[in-house]
Amino acid sequence: MKKFFVLASIAIMVLSQFGCSSDEEQPEVENPAVIDEASVFSGAPLLGDVVLENMYEDEARKLTDKTPVQIVTVLEGTNRVTLEAQYRGVRDFGFGFALYEFELTDKIAEAMGGIAQGMSGSPVGPPGRIMGALAYGDNFPAPPYRFWATSIDAMEDAITHQTFGEMFEAERAAAAPGGIQAAYTPVKTPLILSGIQPHRLQQLSSHLEGTRFDFVQLFADIGDAPAAPPTGTTRLAAGDMIGVAVATGDVVNSIGFGTVTQVYDDGTFVAFGHPMFGVGKSVLPVYRAVTNGIVPHLEASYKSVSAYGNPIGTITKDLTPAIVGELGTVPPMIPVKVTYQTGNGPVIEKNHKLAYGQELFVSMIAASTMDSIRQEKSAGTVEGTVTLRFKETDTVYTESFRSASSDPFLDVLINIDGIILAFTDTFSNSTGEATLEEVSISLNDKPQIMFAELHEVIIPEEGVTPGEDLTVSVVLLPHWTAAGEERTIQRDVTLEIPEDFPAGEAWLTVEANPFEVSDPYLAFSVPENLDELIKQMEGEQTDPSLITITLESFGFDPYTLPSEGLDAPPLPEDFPLLEDDEIPPDLELPEDLPPLDEFSFPSDFEPLPTVEITINIDGFIVSGFQDASVIIGSEDMVDDMIPEETPEPVEQPEPAENEVPAGGE
Repeated sequence: MKKFFVLASIAIMVLSQFGCSSDEEQPEVENPAVIDEASVFSGAPLLGDVVLENMYEDEARKLTDKTPVQIVTVLEGTNRVTLEAQYRGVRDFGFGFALYEFELTDKIAEAMGGIAQGMSGSPVGPPGRIMGALAYGDNFPAPPYRFWATSIDAMEDAITHQTFGEMFEAERAAAAPGGIQAAYTPVKTPLILSGIQPHRLQQLSSHLEGTRFDFVQLFADIGDAPAAPPTGTTRLAAGDMIGVAVATGDVVNSIGFGTVTQVYDDGTFVAFGHPMFGVGKSVLPVYRAVTNGIVPHLEASYKSVSAYGNPIGTITKDLTPAIVGELGTVPPMIPVKVTYQTGNGPVIEKNHKLAYGQELFVSMIAASTMDSIRQEKSAGTVEGTVTLRFKETDTVYTESFRSASSDPFLDVLINIDGIILAFTDTFSNSTGEATLEEVSISLNDKPQIMFAELHEVIIPEEGVTPGEDLTVSVVLLPHWTAAGEERTIQRDVTLEIPEDFPAGEAWLTVEANPFEVSDPYLAFSVPENLDELIKQMEGEQTDPSLITITLESFGFDPYTLPSEGLDAPPLPEDFPLLEDDEIPPDLELPEDLPPLDEFSFPSDFEPLPTVEITINIDGFIVSGFQDASVIIGSEDMVDDMIPEETPEPVEQPEPAENEVPAGGE
């Protein structure tokens, strides 16, 4: 149930500190970066509202090759500028809609790195018109830079396109979205993650492999967002930069940046020209953004961008041609609280908010928060507790984990993912909708490696009689960082041997953290509701410090077998008898061998009793297995516990009258 998952192809990423809370009122300040009219860019700033008229496909196809066009985008601050390009034709890549090919001719823009990530969504068309949104480009490009734009026709179709999430809510029927194809590399959405150190990007990319990250790029960057918005407006215009938030908070801020393509009178807007995650129905908050310049990069240049102010709207759809948003309404988010403690030190609390549908980021928030406080990459043992509250039930689910690792960052990611996705992943949870209302995670980090291996089990030399107590010693070898004055840990355990325990040889097993099912019915049944799922998952939880000691008879006791023996059909006469318990490689079983289901125990047969006891080695992760033979003695057993047979006297026949006894005369 918890092993599921995980994770997608990721390429590049942009990280930026987002220091503004979405719930705080902020004072108005001057525009943090404004381009004046004497700009060095070829196009003058477009001050005020930018109103562009749509040019639909039937008209766009009539354009001649190398028709001059403009790109409306933001290169510095929040003001829009125009860049020069030329039209090179219509390309049908099999998306189900047309893409337009263009060539950048703006020399100053080329000198800055050409087409940059974050430009996706920038309107492209003849002056005053929009043919579509800049969306795709080449990796490792060189001048003259080529790029492709998604038609405005396809982007407007996305506004009315019914997503599977909407159909599911309307019909309450299951549905599976189709794949998203990409003929060329998209000008990917820079997903800015503050609080993530650069050396963690590869780990995060591997962790997210197989998920929904084909159209975003991950970067580690250092920066700080403006403290307040330049104005209190919630309006947007074509060419504006926006930030789409996955998570915001004290440490981790995950925000994707791109450009608005077109805004409509009812507050609906389209942007990016390609998906962000491609998940259909979406509920991501939208922020205004400021551009801090273009950063040249060999593979693909990107905009240095920061979000600011409070959310101004919601991304409602995330489809192949575009993301669709609505201004004014701000979506609810999931509170995620992370507390961190080193040993017995002070508890540090950090708070975040996470967008619904992005529950995969819970583990990234927790691991990155721990990493930022820890400030070092070193071995240790982390004890974590995850508490989940849901909208559909008052039942609270809590699960703990313990992990000893050379680098606990990845272990925290994996453990928390398994817990969260068991409820929020559609395919893992077939029970019913489980909407997170609140997430709390506590992490206790220890410098010791709290790991111990089962080293030895010591049993008494003399046997034990049924009805007596058997005391055995379990010896563990801990990691040297967790060892005390004694190199080993020893626990004495007493097992009460019942009087009806079979005499003879018994087998003692000592096993660390065996998987046990507390309720077999729940383990092999599908829960019908969220409460039953919670109960089932609680029953599947294991304790890494648990050791189970089991004593069971080595074989059948001849005194307790049923009188008639086992009820089994006779074997065929030509059945081969094995010698020395060896199975010959060319053994062929007779065709008339009785089937296994015809073998059965008689009705009065009772299984032999078993003695079991558990102990905990508090705070440790225990592994390993040990076993030993134990003699269960009794007065009736001699010679290695084999019953002594007393032969019955043989009656000699009386000799006949004239018969001479043997040996006599």
